[in-house]
Amino acid sequence: MKYKWPLNVNNFTFLDKLKICSFILNPRNRWTQGDQVKSFEDKFSKFVEKKYSVFVSSGSTANTLLAMYLKDKGDKKKTVVFPSTTWITSISPFLREGFDPKFIDVTLQDLSMNLDHLEKYLSKSAGDVACVFFTSLLGFVPDIDRIERISKKYKVRIMMDNCENTLGSFEGKNVSNKFTSTTSTYFGHQLQSIEGGFVFTDSEDEYNYFLMARNHGMIRSLPDSKKYQNPLVDSRFDFNILGNNFRNNNLNAFVGQLDFDRVEEYIQSRLDIYDIFKSNLNNDKFTLPFDYGNRRHVPFSLPLICKTSDQKQKVMSYCDDKGIETRPIISGNLLRQTCLTGYDDYTKYEISELLNNNGFYVGLHSKLTKSQVTNFVKDINKC
Repeated sequence: MKYKWPLNVNNFTFLDKLKICSFILNPRNRWTQGDQVKSFEDKFSKFVEKKYSVFVSSGSTANTLLAMYLKDKGDKKKTVVFPSTTWITSISPFLREGFDPKFIDVTLQDLSMNLDHLEKYLSKSAGDVACVFFTSLLGFVPDIDRIERISKKYKVRIMMDNCENTLGSFEGKNVSNKFTSTTSTYFGHQLQSIEGGFVFTDSEDEYNYFLMARNHGMIRSLPDSKKYQNPLVDSRFDFNILGNNFRNNNLNAFVGQLDFDRVEEYIQSRLDIYDIFKSNLNNDKFTLPFDYGNRRHVPFSLPLICKTSDQKQKVMSYCDDKGIETRPIISGNLLRQTCLTGYDDYTKYEISELLNNNGFYVGLHSKLTKSQVTNFVKDINKC
């Protein structure tokens, strides 16, 4: 079905497409991983203000690298703590690596993990926790300052999945700045490289691991491979760890950099559109995440969390009639999903249940106009 208001659109101009054609037609340009990938990584490192960025095939494979590192290089603790509403690929890599999940309900204030519930759990079980893995759901920024205090108080490792929040910030720093984090540059997200994802870290040990794990475990991926060399094998095929092929390519990196050049424009556009949306939305019928002075939410979408499930059906029917594409708020309640059956009773997760039953979202993309959003909000307020 062709929607009048899709979840996302192609960001690329006719001039961009000419540049992409020129890149493809130039016989000197390498398409597989090479200098364009490195250039894209350098730009993202500067933007996020992290020492190292690693461009991989998707945000999901970026999360997989974190799970692999935690398994191979961690302290052998077995539990990873997750929000009960997030992407399944924020969780499945860790379960595949043998970790046990502990789920914490989310809040309506920022759609992130309930930090009071988290502290209650950690006060008794921090010694079992390998990592607490936060999600910036739909582009809304968690309370990073309190998360950092929790990390220090309970001596637990924090990592973040910011695949839907490439552009948000906390106290003037990108949301991926504080902890080892991931983001996505998939077509449907805030920046587009066709497919793609990033891992951000300040740790040289992590960086070297991620580079090797991205490329089959080979040491030739490293800037300096000498300390990893095995004298029993040919250094060109010296596999230091059990890696995989999570590489991205120069073509996607070239495309991604064209879009990256407009990053500030995209931030402002999303902020302007969301401001119109939240300013005109009827608070008696809908709930939105809170605004905070130290956080800059740069929403990935326009969330509609209705006060009742009946109202949700009315608004979704309106969207269907008007050709407006919709999606559930990611997993809704993850504990309802077949693949997670048996981990816990899904009815215990009150806010995830509310999001599951009363929430959905519509797209916030680069070609959405202020008048479209104004008219949309005016209509759904009447539903």
